[in-house]
Amino acid sequence: MLKIQDEKILDFQTSLPAEYSFTKSTKKIIFLAESDGKINFQVSPEVVLDLTIVFLPLTKPVAKHFEVVFEVHQYATLNLKIANLTNVDIDDKITINLVANNSQVEFYSASILNQNLVKNSLINVCHLARNTSSNIKAYEVLKGKSQGFIRCVSDIREKSSGSEAHQELRLLVLDKNAKADSDPVLLIDENDIVASHANAIGMLDPDQVFYLKSRGLNDGQAQELIVNGYFAPIFVDLPSPQLESELKQILKGMI
Repeated sequence: MLKIQDEKILDFQTSLPAEYSFTKSTKKIIFLAESDGKINFQVSPEVVLDLTIVFLPLTKPVAKHFEVVFEVHQYATLNLKIANLTNVDIDDKITINLVANNSQVEFYSASILNQNLVKNSLINVCHLARNTSSNIKAYEVLKGKSQGFIRCVSDIREKSSGSEAHQELRLLVLDKNAKADSDPVLLIDENDIVASHANAIGMLDPDQVFYLKSRGLNDGQAQELIVNGYFAPIFVDLPSPQLESELKQILKGMI
């Protein structure tokens, strides 16, 4: 369990509140670990919230279930990043409700699974008002005999004209016994919108590995560098070099 005190950090490792509100623009990091269940976040009108959520390894091998709900209000912006470094089976559901005009979300997540871990993820974005916007990017790395599944739903409801929804799902399989699956879904009940999705599942690019090896890296180092690239956009926003170093060590141990 990480023990780092910083005003930017909300430590929910052992206790998860039912609700938490952001009433002014801020930048926060949330740690989740032993606690599980459901939490509802309220993002007030005109707030710009930069939020990073980190799922940490557990001391006890008990499967976890998390449900995180965001209510994003008028002219509010949610910049959400998620790093999943947990070492147990996990089901997580992230719901983002764009409940008022001109609300928007930018979402980036990176997960790693090793050994026999099983991870099921649901990302559900509901466009409930006009001129709302969502951009979802979810990346997952699988090793050993792990199994990963990501479903991403962009739900643009009637009377949400002028809205825009984009998805990008990419799952990287590092071992032949790992299994990955994904399901991008667009539900559209309005005509005046823009929507797209991209989906890819595959092994490491041999040309990319060859290039790194030609620069003096071995297979393990090349693999580690590529996986680190998935998590770099999240780690770059951490408030201290100490915290960044500790999370990179956790990631290295899982690679």
